[in-house]
Amino acid sequence: MDFIKYRLNIWVEGYNSSFDPNNDVDNAVDDIITQLSTQNNSETKAKQSAEVPGTDELEEYLVKTTARLIDTTLDAVDNVKDYISSAPENRDVASLAELMRSANGAIETMQKIHANKENIQVRKDVKQMDIDSKKELNLLDNTAKLVMSREEVLKALTNGEEKEEVIDI
Repeated sequence: MDFIKYRLNIWVEGYNSSFDPNNDVDNAVDDIITQLSTQNNSETKAKQSAEVPGTDELEEYLVKTTARLIDTTLDAVDNVKDYISSAPENRDVASLAELMRSANGAIETMQKIHANKENIQVRKDVKQMDIDSKKELNLLDNTAKLVMSREEVLKALTNGEEKEEVIDI
């Protein structure tokens, strides 16, 4: 059975509503409702305006979002831990364990992103060092080699030696 509450407003001439205690409560409730509806609207608009970034800013977006998630989760862990210390229950302890597991997973993700980024940078540096060393070795090999034709080589070999006289007996 549904109960319906009706409010009957009676207007009396000469009635001063400033002395009515219900009027203050109504005004306060209206103010709270207005504040909540305005706050909800602004949050919804802010969420809609936050667009998912393109591929160029994706890494920065992921790092910021994951960091914010970690901070929020750690705050929630602290709050739940304080609540549990005052009145522990099985379901509260289970929720704390789940929050800690979630925070641990987010932190591991951040560590993997950082390690992967560092690994990529180290690979680039090693590859650049390899390319530089090959260039230097190639230059040293080319400068040590003399480019001569066959005749020039024979001429250089024969000019350097003294001719021996051969006497047949």
